[in-house]
Amino acid sequence: MALTTEFFHTKVLGFFALPCGRRGVTGSKRPWKPAAPATSSPRLTSRALRIAIALTQQISDAEESSKSGLFPGIASELPPPFPVSCINWADCITVCLKPQEGTHDHDESLLPFPAAFSHLADDFGDLLEQVAQGVEERAAKLRESTAAALREGNGDGYLDVDCARISYSNNSAASRNEEDWTREKLQRIYSLGLVFYELFSGGELPPLEMLVVSSSNGGDLTAISSNKVEGEVRRSANRNGSRWNDFASTLEVSDDISLGENTDHYESWNGDYVASISNKRRSLSSRSMQALAASTGPIICEVSVGCLSGKGVPSRLCDLIYNMIDCINGDFMGNESYSEIVDVTCDLQLMLTKPSVYLHDLEVDKLSLTALELNDTVFERKNEFDSLQCSYRRFVSGSSELAIITGTSGTGKSTMANRLGNFITAEGGLFLSGKFDQMMQCAQPFSAIASAFNNYCHQLAMYEESERAMLVASKLQTTLGPDLYYLIQVIPNLSHLVFGNPTGIPPNRDDCVDAQQRLQYLFCRFVEVISSCSGGPMTLFIDDVQWADSASISLIGQLLKTTRSMQGESRVFFLATCREDELGSDHSFWKMIHTVRNFGFETTLVKLECMDRDTVTNVVSNLLHLSPRLVGSLSHILFHKTKGNPLFVSKMMLSLHREGFLRLSLARRRWEWDEEKMHSKKLHDDVAMFFVNSINTLATDVKIALRVLSCFGSSTECEFIQAIETDLKLNVTEPLKIAMAEGLVNKLDGKYVFCHDRIQEATYSMIEEQDRYLHHMNYGLSLIKRSMRDDHVALLFTAVMQLNLGGPSAVQHADEYHKIAKYNLLAGKKAMEMSDFSSAFSFFDHGMTFLRKKHWRDQYDLSLELFNLAAKCALAIEDHSSLTMICDEVSRNARNYKDTLSSSFTHMSALIHSRISDSLEFGFKELSRLGVDIPSSVSRDDTLKLITETKSMLDGFTDDTLLNYHVLSDYKKVMAIKFLAKLENSINQANPSLLPFITIKIIQLTIEHGMSPMSAIGFAYFGGIIGELGDIRGGYRYTRLAKALLNKYKCNEIAGEVMFLSSEILSFLEPLQGTNEYRIQGQELAMSAGDIHWARMNRLGFIGTLIWSGTNLSSVKEELISARHFSAEHNHRTSLYYIKTFGETVSRLVEGETLSDGQLTMSVIENNVPYQLVVFYFHRMFVSFVFNNYVDMKCNAEKFFEYRMPSGHLLTGHAVHAFIGGLASFRIYRETHEPMWAQRGEEYKERMRTWRDKGSLWNFENKCFLLEAEECYSNGNVDEAMALYEHAISSAQDHKFVHEEALSYELAANYYFDIGNKLMALKYFTCAREAYFKWGAFAKVTTLNTYTQEKLENEVLISVP
Repeated sequence: MALTTEFFHTKVLGFFALPCGRRGVTGSKRPWKPAAPATSSPRLTSRALRIAIALTQQISDAEESSKSGLFPGIASELPPPFPVSCINWADCITVCLKPQEGTHDHDESLLPFPAAFSHLADDFGDLLEQVAQGVEERAAKLRESTAAALREGNGDGYLDVDCARISYSNNSAASRNEEDWTREKLQRIYSLGLVFYELFSGGELPPLEMLVVSSSNGGDLTAISSNKVEGEVRRSANRNGSRWNDFASTLEVSDDISLGENTDHYESWNGDYVASISNKRRSLSSRSMQALAASTGPIICEVSVGCLSGKGVPSRLCDLIYNMIDCINGDFMGNESYSEIVDVTCDLQLMLTKPSVYLHDLEVDKLSLTALELNDTVFERKNEFDSLQCSYRRFVSGSSELAIITGTSGTGKSTMANRLGNFITAEGGLFLSGKFDQMMQCAQPFSAIASAFNNYCHQLAMYEESERAMLVASKLQTTLGPDLYYLIQVIPNLSHLVFGNPTGIPPNRDDCVDAQQRLQYLFCRFVEVISSCSGGPMTLFIDDVQWADSASISLIGQLLKTTRSMQGESRVFFLATCREDELGSDHSFWKMIHTVRNFGFETTLVKLECMDRDTVTNVVSNLLHLSPRLVGSLSHILFHKTKGNPLFVSKMMLSLHREGFLRLSLARRRWEWDEEKMHSKKLHDDVAMFFVNSINTLATDVKIALRVLSCFGSSTECEFIQAIETDLKLNVTEPLKIAMAEGLVNKLDGKYVFCHDRIQEATYSMIEEQDRYLHHMNYGLSLIKRSMRDDHVALLFTAVMQLNLGGPSAVQHADEYHKIAKYNLLAGKKAMEMSDFSSAFSFFDHGMTFLRKKHWRDQYDLSLELFNLAAKCALAIEDHSSLTMICDEVSRNARNYKDTLSSSFTHMSALIHSRISDSLEFGFKELSRLGVDIPSSVSRDDTLKLITETKSMLDGFTDDTLLNYHVLSDYKKVMAIKFLAKLENSINQANPSLLPFITIKIIQLTIEHGMSPMSAIGFAYFGGIIGELGDIRGGYRYTRLAKALLNKYKCNEIAGEVMFLSSEILSFLEPLQGTNEYRIQGQELAMSAGDIHWARMNRLGFIGTLIWSGTNLSSVKEELISARHFSAEHNHRTSLYYIKTFGETVSRLVEGETLSDGQLTMSVIENNVPYQLVVFYFHRMFVSFVFNNYVDMKCNAEKFFEYRMPSGHLLTGHAVHAFIGGLASFRIYRETHEPMWAQRGEEYKERMRTWRDKGSLWNFENKCFLLEAEECYSNGNVDEAMALYEHAISSAQDHKFVHEEALSYELAANYYFDIGNKLMALKYFTCAREAYFKWGAFAKVTTLNTYTQEKLENEVLISVP
């Protein structure tokens, strides 16, 4: 090729490959011939695309560096590093396969083929793959070499564009204006288009009509066309000549163009090929000159890619090449022609990375039938979805995780959540989902959570013979037993899963303390069972939590806190969506999230915003299978109207398609749109108005059907709509089919579901307000008849909710008011059975609004029941203000005192939770009205007398007689016993001296009037009272009777309390190590009754028994962690205080951590609760005693005895206090010789003897021996003390109290050390260390090691001969 000598020359080395002749590995020579196109297979297409991208990217980089400067202060003085004017550089690209052996005058490392390519496979695809890799791998190195040369001021450099020597312009970047840049950019795009034609056609040169030349003297631009008119080359008019001629002058082609010139060192690679290509291009050049001579004006380049299409090249790729070549036509080029090389790069990259979208042809035949289709991936949000995936993977790896997706309506929250669900399911997980409904929430108790598990049970029940279904059913029956009834009320499909289900058990709403807590407990156990059987991690997805009720949110929180402590796949990953603008910071959902975070949950918060302009463009591009630059005008319109709301974007696109503004062109096999018509048509820019307008275009019957459906919220059962259709003679079902075809409604799992909440909201807003009330009332009255006839609970809730939405103003007949109030009463009772007190209260409250002014006179029974049950629900949901107003209303209007008792008891129960003293005052007042007077105080003598008399009276009854005693029927006496039983625990906390009196009153009323289910609590407390007085076996008799009464009357409300009291007495009779099974049973019974307080008390008793029975302390630590979580879950500060106290003691024994004197001490002192102070100082005294810290022990012992108070009934802690308190007292007495301490030690020793003689020898024998030994040691009885220490050690060993064995060894060692027998002391210290080690008290072992080494071992070794 002839080069202009005045230009500065540089070598520009590059490469791209075509299927042409090459020398094989054997050295044989094969002639070149055109091969199949590079796009004949997906494999070859991707490789050819990679080569094309590499070329465009390098040119793009060169343009950028030339215009903006590669290096500050240098670039403006350098020529642009790419071929520019005076060179038709596309003709200079050499297409070859591999070099032959030979020398070259350039860097070997920059050859088109690295050494590894010296032996290539015959397969063209493999070759192209290696070539593509070579282009990409060398690009960075070549650019780096160019940059280095420029930094050094050397003009020579390498740029990976082509294999020919081509020149730079000698004009600096600064001297070239914008118009020059534009011309040069278009020339490069055009020239590269010709190269791509050759590349993707398999080596075929572009047709003659695509070639553009210019005169050597800068004359008019000329194109060669094969289309002739009357023997002349067709020419086009010279439009805008000056601009066109300026552009033409940038090209120069001479007649002596030769591909081989100035590239002699390349010709040895493949001479035949180079010569062949040179001849072809030389021929074209000659013809070009002939055409140029015959021309009298500029000729427009005719672009045709029909040959490419005929070779199987995808039409998208043909269009790309067409638009690259067409850009040479200047003002006559098409709207889609390229103007920037970077756009070419982007489009090629999309074809490579997403061939199914941007490269392959549309399935026109399919689209012509299915029209425009939008799916979940259209609005892909990669970063947000990746965050959710990472959260789930952390959960699977063992972390406690939850994820929340927020955003305004229509931003795709539910879509993204369900997309994550598909991922979870594909990973082998279980994905359960439910949705809250703003309108119908109260009609469906725990709707979202219950529906999620109900669907799961339905799926399992369909395969009831499967191994998993049978396993789940078996575990549920074993774990929950009869309590499954309560779950079945909320999860109906559970009854189909559980074989021999307990659905026939009649409910008893009064058999528990807190039915809502009971339901939470049962749900947690239920989730634990099904998650352990699911075979994979469980995810619970709840949609639209902004509409969740407080009870549901509380249940979610409890599920999370409970399942966190579960192991393996029993845990639950929680996923929620909410409308950010409808969920304020003070919403109970955020409070719940804050709480669970304190339990170690990591929260992933994903906020979905409306899409920006670029994102909308990408979405439209992906949907229409067109590059982003082509859809810019359409995306601009969409963004302007929708503000980037994904829901609005999708619906507007569907609307544009439906109305013909966006259509599929069968000829071009792509989507087209009419911008002018879009601008002329008024498009709503509000999503609500858009939906309203869309619905208004539908037929009248379709609009009516949609309005009917919208009155039931976002979804409703198909059978409900069919019932209304039949009863009210409406045409709904058929028109809804049209709505489904329009994409407004779906039919899923027997439900009609609006495709989005905004569609339902828009439809509902189209109904006039007054008409809405009438519609709701008519629908409710229609459905209530069917619900009563079929005993359909779900239909009952829906019907009553419709009636309540209608309200009293919609009632048209006077006799309907009290009927609707009754319906609300019935629905409220059903909700209470489901333990949904929030919904129940709503039903009762609405029922009261339907009562007329004189309802206390005309509807007295209905009014009384509504108000009493509303009071119970207000107590359950802690709405104390409503509770007070309701109770006052009953008190004013009740016909007699008896009718006020239920609300009064509810009122007193509410006061117990907040103000104990007020509850006692109120309760005593009500008891006085019932004929039971409670004194303010009772002397100890009078108390003992009452106890003796009552015990004597009961001794006259056998257990069978009492168990089968006649049942109390007097309602006032029943309520009196109920009041007394409710006050037992409050009295024990506020005024323990009155506890025996209250207890005896219950027993007296029972013996005089008959047995009540609540009588069991009186017998349980009475057993503890006489046990505390020394009659342990007599006390156990009455606690055993109390348990038998529980079983007979099924009174779960007091089960936890009775089991706790019974276990405390039992620990004085049976081996302590075996009593914990009763405490576990007590905790489970309490939880099943929703009695959190006594569940915690049983759990505390369990932990205490573990410690004082000698259980290994590592196991105790694990149980303490679990217990701390349990108490924190229910926000019980008192039990948390005790657990923290236990935990510090264990930590000191195991790890040696010093007891903090900070927050815990301050809390104890500030609370000033006597028993808490006793426990606190006892543990301090115990730890300082074990670690031989005499000063601290004495100080804590003084505090312990200061706060010690008489107890109303016997507790396990009394024995531990007596044992350690007695040992500490004797130790202090030996130091101080104060008689008070000897007396205290003696007192505790005698109590221990009583428990040993009248109770359990197993539990108390070794303790008696050790206290007696310490007493003898303190009194100087040496020989007797020595024998008692041996007995204590032996008894502790026999009865498995390893910690007391260790303590006995150590105290004996101290005794031997004091009397001077250091050899025996060392022996016993050694035994003590071994026992402490076995217990797990490693810190104590370390301390004892140090002590013996410093004080004994050296002296003993010296003294031994």
